[in-house]
Amino acid sequence: MTTRLAITPDASFHELAPAAEILLNGGLIVGPTQSFYAFMALADKPQALERAARLKVGRAIEHPFLLLIDSIPRAACYARETSEAAKPLMDNFWPGLLTLLFVGHKGLHPLVLGKAHTVGLRVEGLELIRRLIRLVDRGVTGTSANRHASPPPTTADEVLAEFDGKIDLIIDIGPTFGQASSTIVDVSGAQPWIFRQGAIPRATLEAVCPNLK
Repeated sequence: MTTRLAITPDASFHELAPAAEILLNGGLIVGPTQSFYAFMALADKPQALERAARLKVGRAIEHPFLLLIDSIPRAACYARETSEAAKPLMDNFWPGLLTLLFVGHKGLHPLVLGKAHTVGLRVEGLELIRRLIRLVDRGVTGTSANRHASPPPTTADEVLAEFDGKIDLIIDIGPTFGQASSTIVDVSGAQPWIFRQGAIPRATLEAVCPNLK
């Protein structure tokens, strides 16, 4: 049976310790984000990543998991470099619902590093999860906690109805905001381009990145 960690969005580091311990020991949890509840595994724990992949039945391997991070400096842990075009996007939309695709470091797990050798990073807008990331001192996956093509869950009860006993712990803060998924912009090449339209519209991005394709 999955452990339910019922806390408030302003919970302390101490209250988050049980979730951090499971992650550091290679476990798989579910936690809230700005938009939905998400599977959270550490980027350097292959077994946890693979457990999440098995639960995401139907998800294609060419769609790797994005990573949630807590700050702009942590992007360097996963991205080989950040282009000049990426900097205004990071400065203006992180934390928030913008995922950026960078050229990733070699050695990242295939479930994190795409076939084009890119890694998707987003500074999570929910302070609670940024606090959790600081506790474990590394990025966590942020893929929605649902089977592929099913509606993303906005409550812990929805997650447990499907995955009770299949995940180690769920952080329950009540309903999430249920916003649209993040917009994804590929900044791995010479010209940034929108890989997936999401919560942040093109016109808003173009205001700080005029050469967006």
